[in-house]
Amino acid sequence: MQTENLAVLEWQLLFSIARFGSCHVAFVTKHTSIDPAHGSRAASALEKKGLIARSEDAGNKRRKLMSLTPLGVETFERIWPKARQVTSHLTDRLNPDDFAEFKRLLDLLNGGVGLAPVTGATQGQHDHTPIEMGEVAAQA
Repeated sequence: MQTENLAVLEWQLLFSIARFGSCHVAFVTKHTSIDPAHGSRAASALEKKGLIARSEDAGNKRRKLMSLTPLGVETFERIWPKARQVTSHLTDRLNPDDFAEFKRLLDLLNGGVGLAPVTGATQGQHDHTPIEMGEVAAQA
């Protein structure tokens, strides 16, 4: 991520938008360990870099929907294989029970225990399946 000039929180937010599709900061912070204030600052930074665009939410005029720009999709698709490789290097060595414990401990350290389950952003339903290359471009 250093080569992409992205802070960790910016990457987390970029990944979340790629995963959830068009959504608002409150949705992302509800379903991840990202703090609302930090999420808002990361969104501003991503918008300045041209990686996301914010638009009015027709369902709630006080909120802005975030979506990946074409540059955001390109950036995500460039970073994702590297991030997935690092994650796989760690998790492939764990059996399902050990992985569940590892995830629980990471959630505990991140303060994310008790996060709301993902049931959908503003458009469509989302599950916990891994993102595959090409799926992001279809959302943008």
